[in-house]
Amino acid sequence: VVLTIELLDFSKEKDTYAMSEEEKVEFGTSRKEVGSALLKKGRLNLALERYKKVIELFSYIDNFKEENKKAAKDLKKACELNRAACQLRLTDFSAAKSSCNSVLKDEPGNVKALFRRAQAELGLGNFADCIRDVKRIVDLDPQNREARSLLKEAQNGQKEADKKSKGLFTKMCSGLGRGPPVATPMRRRPAPETNEDEAQPQKVRKGEAEGNDREMEAQQAAAGGEAGATDEEMPQAAASLT
Repeated sequence: VVLTIELLDFSKEKDTYAMSEEEKVEFGTSRKEVGSALLKKGRLNLALERYKKVIELFSYIDNFKEENKKAAKDLKKACELNRAACQLRLTDFSAAKSSCNSVLKDEPGNVKALFRRAQAELGLGNFADCIRDVKRIVDLDPQNREARSLLKEAQNGQKEADKKSKGLFTKMCSGLGRGPPVATPMRRRPAPETNEDEAQPQKVRKGEAEGNDREMEAQQAAAGGEAGATDEEMPQAAASLT
């Protein structure tokens, strides 16, 4: 199957830096709605891109008119919260916590931001921080069932963490006071036994060497005697000649 698509019309969007305040608010609203539709369909990464676009669009609004400034703040806050929801579903807990902090910086009592940050803290294993946020939610909204359920989950997680820490501490303490391990002395190997039959040739060779030494001493003594006799005969021969 071959499909042919023909582009009949094309209009390039206006760059955001060239938009007026009102156009930026309108553009941000449309991007947020697209992101929310993608979030409902589970297309989380695409939704994150739309929310990021809106957040960056309203990163600086100090020179906006009051009416436009309020609309821009509301849009940015909504996109930060929705972005945190996407990040939680993607198990990017650190990023979700950061998104919630951006909202809580300007609005410390925002229940939705507190709840999603508590979820992020639970995912990170920060049970004490999660409990702190949930208790804050319960103070602001006592009928919040989701917060109470999350509180129980965090408390159970804290108990399990405490048990593991206690077990590890007990194990470490049990090893204190013990001396170093005693070294086992090395045993010397017995000298190999010598076979008498193998040692006999060595004794024979030693006896032969001693005999040879005595024979050489006798030869040297005999040679010395002959030399002495020759010296005694020399004067007599000289006298006869005279």
